[in-house]
Amino acid sequence: MTYIPNIPKNEIAEGAVLGAALLNIDDCASVVENLVTEDFYTTRNQHVFNAIKEVFAEGKIPNLVTMNDYLAKKESDIGTYVLTELMESVPINKSVLDFINILRRVSYERKILNLSQELKEGIITLEEFTAQITELPPIEGKADDSTLKDLFFNTLKSSMSGVAHKTGFTKLDEYIGGLDYGETITIGGHTSQGKTMFGVQLAINLAEQGRKVLYCTSEMTPVETARRILSNQTRINIMDFRKGHLAEEEKQKVKQASATLGDTWNIIIKTVLYTSDIIKLNKKYNPDIIIVDHLQNLDRIGKYSDYQRVTYNMRDLQNLALSEKKPVVVLSQLKRKQEDGNFKAPRLSDLRDSGAIEEKSNIVLFVYWKKRLEDNVDPRTGIEPPEDLSIIVSKNRDGVVGLVSLDFYPEYCLIKNKPKPRPIYRNTQMNFRKDLDE
Repeated sequence: MTYIPNIPKNEIAEGAVLGAALLNIDDCASVVENLVTEDFYTTRNQHVFNAIKEVFAEGKIPNLVTMNDYLAKKESDIGTYVLTELMESVPINKSVLDFINILRRVSYERKILNLSQELKEGIITLEEFTAQITELPPIEGKADDSTLKDLFFNTLKSSMSGVAHKTGFTKLDEYIGGLDYGETITIGGHTSQGKTMFGVQLAINLAEQGRKVLYCTSEMTPVETARRILSNQTRINIMDFRKGHLAEEEKQKVKQASATLGDTWNIIIKTVLYTSDIIKLNKKYNPDIIIVDHLQNLDRIGKYSDYQRVTYNMRDLQNLALSEKKPVVVLSQLKRKQEDGNFKAPRLSDLRDSGAIEEKSNIVLFVYWKKRLEDNVDPRTGIEPPEDLSIIVSKNRDGVVGLVSLDFYPEYCLIKNKPKPRPIYRNTQMNFRKDLDE
């Protein structure tokens, strides 16, 4: 069966249920009695639930001590850190029964979606589909005040329509489908690899589709970000903006672009210091998509190691995405580039400061500008052909991984789809200009 986009899941509720079971024996009994392994979406959470259930069945109280002892005997790679994180994820003002009901409803939707996909692909007949739907155990309550019929058709509809937002990069969308509700997407890259420019270009592509984008920067002022957007749209060299070397014609071009974009695009650019700033801005502006540049620069009140700070901030951003049902794109630094001349493409293990970045991301992309990594890029004036920029899809929870090649004009902060093959013109400079302006 082909992969199914937009799979119903609620990993916040999964974590809260498991954490509550580890903290309170009464909650543990409710969890074990009311849920089954398939109600959990992630494999890790399924393993934790099974371990809790077996420890509970042995007449022991599942806690850090008994769970660690059990998992060690099973030679499981789930350690104290995972269990502690689950316990810390339990909200104070919510009953575990609320989260149990959420998981049962989401699990029900997921089962219906899987059956719908099997029906769509001809794996099962309509009669078999109807029989299996009827045999599903009933759930209490209603999801979002919908009837069961509404729930079924809404689930089926979501499987047909695809994800919520397209990135504007054709080949990349073929890999990941786009940016979906509640997803956390991490974009990693070494310093000066074009990571911020990719984030800005993504914001532009989304704004051009009529999306409202909140761009949160922790390393640049809003003016610096706006400068990159104007360079992108006017094709005026970014260094001319910095130096103030704008001809009168270019000044008029900037004024016109500023007025036009200000009336038609909805990009809110804000400087942030903490994840709490991002949460407040989300409440104020209610954007469709949030882009955060970048994770390692976000601070946290209190004394934390870099590992703890990044881990907790990443958790907050994932919780924001899931609770608000909107994509959160997180830009992340990588470990220092290799100095031995062996410039390998980045991998998941290169993500800096915390394993939680990979764990909590639905999708992980890497920006890879090989020539820049090798310090092999000359100053650009605007007449050169584009640089080759690779986007590596290293984690894709609902699909495959791979590599996408894009055209990159760093002097204009511009990243584009590669053009389709076309006849070669004799005047190559004319051909280049035609490609650039499309």
